[in-house]
Amino acid sequence: MGSAKDEKEIANVQARHVFAYCHDSVGIGHLNRTLAICQRVAKAHPVSSFLLATGTPYVPLFRNVPRVDYIKLPALTKVDNRTYRGKYLTVSSKRIMRCREALLMNAVEHSAPGIVLIDKAPLGVCGELLPTLRWLRENRPETRVVFGMRDIEDDPESTIEQWDRLGVQEVIEECFDEVWVYGMRTVFDVATEYNLSAAIQDKLRFMGYIVRDYCDHATASVAPSDGVLVTVGGGTDGELLLRSYLKDAAGRLSRMGIPSTLVGGPDLPDATATSLRELARGIPGVEWIGFEPCMNCRIRDARLVVSMGGYNTLCQVARSRKPALVLPRTKPRLEQMMRASLWAKRGAVEVLDPEALSPQKLADEVVRMLLKGAPTTTPDLDLDGLDRVAERFDTIWHGEGHRAASISV
Repeated sequence: MGSAKDEKEIANVQARHVFAYCHDSVGIGHLNRTLAICQRVAKAHPVSSFLLATGTPYVPLFRNVPRVDYIKLPALTKVDNRTYRGKYLTVSSKRIMRCREALLMNAVEHSAPGIVLIDKAPLGVCGELLPTLRWLRENRPETRVVFGMRDIEDDPESTIEQWDRLGVQEVIEECFDEVWVYGMRTVFDVATEYNLSAAIQDKLRFMGYIVRDYCDHATASVAPSDGVLVTVGGGTDGELLLRSYLKDAAGRLSRMGIPSTLVGGPDLPDATATSLRELARGIPGVEWIGFEPCMNCRIRDARLVVSMGGYNTLCQVARSRKPALVLPRTKPRLEQMMRASLWAKRGAVEVLDPEALSPQKLADEVVRMLLKGAPTTTPDLDLDGLDRVAERFDTIWHGEGHRAASISV
């Protein structure tokens, strides 16, 4: 048996183990943000480690982050805002959810994390985290449980209705120690907009926007384009924007000597991707990419970004101070439209209503923004969210290190 000192050191290392739950089923934004947090904290704390639980199949597409391992949950696909089914498995949704629930419980119980970080869905998909959260409170009350949420989930009416129906506020009050908001109170105050209880407001910390660190690889690894970058995130519903761009804007810019790069995303349906790739191939100066693991480089080297306005894309655009034309989705949530509109008021982006989208209108706006050039002012946005998240981890691990001694090893 080891000495008391050895056991204490093991407990301290164990306390710096993090279990991160990453909401999945649509897109890659939640995964991207969670990996960015793991990467920053791992860099600052060499003895830290992370176990990521997610159903997304796209973890291997991203470059490895030191000391991050992951559990692949059975993948889900969204039917509507209330219903999910298996993405690949031909078994009942009920069985898939029971499998995921059991995997999550076992992972948390046996890896004994000092911090549990839950992204976007505090209850998990279809409430799959509830047994784990309640087990932690009863059996490991010293574990710090954190809910990390985007600045905007959906419009207030829809979010309040959903949270009331699912009992989300009660679970946050009961099972979570802190709520980290990845945004700014002055842009969107979740406390008032979502009518959060006083108990939850006491747990709120506005961290600022989460922006992935600048790349540490050579610039030459991504060929500079000085053209237009068109990105639709995961690509699930990106066909309309991509096809509209290829029908007019791509050819018009080609004749002007301006290249275009289109990133389809891993969730773009195969038949759609094949059709769009063929369209792109017929236009000089147009590059088609199925997936780009280093979007920072693409945005940094672009002259203009055209996107649907996902959280991560907008944050990277703001960091790079690039002009951006945003055509946000409005279904099944208004989150992208709300954020883009609020940012447009601050001069960070320009918004084109997707209801007004046509190939000619899109091409006209793209040409207008290219002629207008880069923004001359810096938007008033707090992009230091990763710094604050890392600082909070540091405070928990050092300022409250007494918790480590009570963790079972």
